[in-house]
Amino acid sequence: MSEDTKKPLNTNLQANVQEVSNNFISSDFIIKSHELIEQGFKVYLLAQGTNTPYKGSRGHLDATNNVRQLTEMFLKYKTNSNIGISLVDTGVAVLDIDKHSTNGFQSLIQSGHTLNLDNEVWEMTPRSGVHIYFKIPDGVRADELKHNLMAGVELLTDKVTVAPSIKLVDGIEAEYKHFGGDISECSVMPDWLVKMASNVPKSGDKQKKRVPRYSIDQRINMMINGFDVGERNNQIMSFAGWLLSIRNIDPNLVYELVQKINSYSAVPLPDKEVNTIFRSAYNREVKRASMGGR
Repeated sequence: MSEDTKKPLNTNLQANVQEVSNNFISSDFIIKSHELIEQGFKVYLLAQGTNTPYKGSRGHLDATNNVRQLTEMFLKYKTNSNIGISLVDTGVAVLDIDKHSTNGFQSLIQSGHTLNLDNEVWEMTPRSGVHIYFKIPDGVRADELKHNLMAGVELLTDKVTVAPSIKLVDGIEAEYKHFGGDISECSVMPDWLVKMASNVPKSGDKQKKRVPRYSIDQRINMMINGFDVGERNNQIMSFAGWLLSIRNIDPNLVYELVQKINSYSAVPLPDKEVNTIFRSAYNREVKRASMGGR
């Protein structure tokens, strides 16, 4: 082999980490990331113990199926970083059933729906909720599926944190736990779930009402417990926009309420960031009002 001949890329993630760092690194996070890439998913890293991207990173927008790039991410951050996968263009969605704030299991039962997890690919989340993986049926577009289905139940189509990631719950490390086979082998969404997630107004429909991102129960929970880590920006934007859409409401009162709720959060956002999000929500509602959108 001549000096100018490039060495072939070793597509084994563990071997790449060893090659680059000259140290053998044994990490369940690295091994699982490689398995996910082999299943056809793009992987990204999160700060250990959280669902928060590392400072300077772009979270799921940095997701990659390039072994070398992911190796460099692990070396830049930590080999035991939490890991997530991008669901965009994968044909896979995740039914996220919450339990710690609003009981999504109870919501499903009350709506007449039950799930047999023995037949599914799923993960238990650190707060005893579940993530159930489903293939989106042919003819159904992911970008037309509704995200917030009912109190404590959400359909994820953009990103999701996966095992063996951990999260701090009341100061104690709790793991995401995987059950069933590979995510790529998950079953197809049941008809009732497709129907529940598909009632989103289309541009040609007569229905012009805005579809809320969060339910009334979820917004009440925000007022009581603050905004959720990992959802703070979206929740502030949605909550502020919801109140600002009410005709003749004083924006200053809405801003004060948003600041108050932010202070209740487990990890409040800095005032500067809250100001930026609120200004965006306000400008969006002003534009909607000028176009007759209220």
